[in-house]
Amino acid sequence: MLYLTYTLQVLMMLGFPVGLWLYLRRRLNASWGLIWAGVLTFVASQVVHLPLNGALGLLGGGGRAAQWPHPWIALAAGLSAGVCEEGARYLVYRFWRKDARSWAQGVTFGAGHGGGEAIILGGVMAASFVTMLALKVLGPGVLHVPGDQLGVLQTQMDSFWSVPWYVPLLGGLERAFALTIQVALSLLVLQSVVRRNGLWLLAAVGAHTLVDGTAVWMSLAHRSILAIEGVVLLFALGGLAIIFALRTTSREGTPIHADARGV
Repeated sequence: MLYLTYTLQVLMMLGFPVGLWLYLRRRLNASWGLIWAGVLTFVASQVVHLPLNGALGLLGGGGRAAQWPHPWIALAAGLSAGVCEEGARYLVYRFWRKDARSWAQGVTFGAGHGGGEAIILGGVMAASFVTMLALKVLGPGVLHVPGDQLGVLQTQMDSFWSVPWYVPLLGGLERAFALTIQVALSLLVLQSVVRRNGLWLLAAVGAHTLVDGTAVWMSLAHRSILAIEGVVLLFALGGLAIIFALRTTSREGTPIHADARGV
């Protein structure tokens, strides 16, 4: 059963963003240029985000951060993601994509940002699945790893193949939730630019910190995957509310329609 659900997870992680992009192309006549700008913005944010996490000791579980209380670890992880990703979005809106100012363009840019993240993670998941499947069929000895590392590899394999069948499906659904949140955050940052009010940017950073920090804290507290994804779903519903609420605002606070002119 896990063969099927892991396959479905990869298909969802890759299919959700591509499906959203094609929908936006059809519904809003969204430009591929703005979608790819969102993808590149996510990649650029990680050029800072990952080294920052490394410096803080948040990667690998063996750094200084491993000694912190769990709430502080969660706060640091969430804040680093919020500052790097929302900061990157702001810089792109402010200095590169100065033409992106409408609700539809903000949605498109956010779909590119979140979609790029989903596709990259989907690619990593696909590689992991293929690797673990090959090792299951051929045996870990095929890699000719030293004896002291063979046990570690076997433990990783056992962990990968021992999860409940529904866990991969939840991982796939999480990308749909994350996409919704990323679009909402993109619109919040856009408001900070068009309204020239930094409080909107702070709100986006705070919201991103809350979402990621909560997920990290629940994971460290060994909450069930169902509980974690349930909370992420609630955040996604909140993001959806933000998306529709901001649909009726513009630079001057006057109504803006979801037409695709200039998208």
